[in-house]
Amino acid sequence: MAKIKIKFRGRLSASSLMEAVIAMVIMVLVFGIAMMIYTNVTRLSLSVRKIRAQAILQELLYQTAKNSSKDNQYIQVDEFEIEQKVSPFGSGTGLIQIELTAFGENHQQLAQLQQIISNANEAH
Repeated sequence: MAKIKIKFRGRLSASSLMEAVIAMVIMVLVFGIAMMIYTNVTRLSLSVRKIRAQAILQELLYQTAKNSSKDNQYIQVDEFEIEQKVSPFGSGTGLIQIELTAFGENHQQLAQLQQIISNANEAH
């Protein structure tokens, strides 16, 4: 068998260290961009949950104003725990203050709604 000899006319430089550094820089840039995208997605999903919690609070406020039962209570709606506090507003005014607060997991407050309404039971 004939031996084939390959002759290099130029000098080969050992650039493996430089290639490794460049590869690491590219990987860090890609990882950084991925983390920014992940952060934006999680931030947007939290704001969607806040909007949804606010809409649920509006609906509960409407139902509470319609119903004659106005007690302090905890209500579980979907993944939200809602705290309802009802207290008289002023003395002898026939007004009550309703405060609704929506909590997510880890008891993190997502939305709060307060309104003063007329108490139909005490109206003259």
